[in-house]
Amino acid sequence: MMNNFFIKKLISSTIVVFIVVSATFLLLRVLPGGPFDSEKRLPEKVKVNIEKKYKLNEPLINQYVYYIKTTSTLDLGPSYFYPGKSVNEIIKKSFPYSLRIGVLSLIFTIFSSVVLAKSIYRNKKSLKSKLITNFLYLSVGTPTFLIGALLIMLFSVKFKILPAALLESPLSYVLPVVTLSIPSISFLTKLMLESMNDIQNTMYYRNAKLNNVKSELILKYYIVRNSLVPFVTAIGPISAFMITGSFVVESIFSIPGMGKMFILSIINRDYPIICGMTIVYTIVLVTINMLIDFTYPLLDKRIKY
Repeated sequence: MMNNFFIKKLISSTIVVFIVVSATFLLLRVLPGGPFDSEKRLPEKVKVNIEKKYKLNEPLINQYVYYIKTTSTLDLGPSYFYPGKSVNEIIKKSFPYSLRIGVLSLIFTIFSSVVLAKSIYRNKKSLKSKLITNFLYLSVGTPTFLIGALLIMLFSVKFKILPAALLESPLSYVLPVVTLSIPSISFLTKLMLESMNDIQNTMYYRNAKLNNVKSELILKYYIVRNSLVPFVTAIGPISAFMITGSFVVESIFSIPGMGKMFILSIINRDYPIICGMTIVYTIVLVTINMLIDFTYPLLDKRIKY
């Protein structure tokens, strides 16, 4: 049964990647302007030769078939804006930065969210918990660039205890990771708290209370565990966003990751990089969602595949 589910998920994920790749390719060709249209116009002969080199002078269907054929062999093509460099090389160079920041942020986010939710739930009537809850509501909507700027001013400019940019030492990861994590921590903690409060209205929770099960056991096995399903579901897109890079965070802290490169490629109309990074983002997202689907039966025995 599990093997059938895995095969179905693999097929559906492959179809999703194919649709996203096709849609991205076609949208870039339909939008006005081209990769070699700029304020400083190229001589017509030069432009024709460049378009011929990258097969942009061929019919759209030919370009599409050629791109799908090369992409299926994991060849994402050459960059238009960076002569002599392939998209594979650019992603290979930028992705590790985003991956390190993303994985550290994800670990920090998950750990902090669960600890905070449990702490607030245990002491929900205390002033401290109410203040933390209000702070969470405030920080969910706070722009990342503002969080990053405040952290730099506080820890790099005023106290001078953490580096403000680049990734030259382990301490350099602290501010980018915290900046990227704060909005997600706020969202996930709120989500888990709402789930934990909803469980108080369930029959199995009331039965546990009537049977005088210890409060710690109720919290651990009845409340926290059953609150993890919506929590884990939300982790999917959040983790994909973190791992593939955030343009704002990478720009503030001068990190040459995928997020920053993706935005620059849009500005430069570098079609191959846009398509290539979209493919990477989609693959990361569907892979994480597949892994999350397989964790549901472990969290809730009622879910079976």
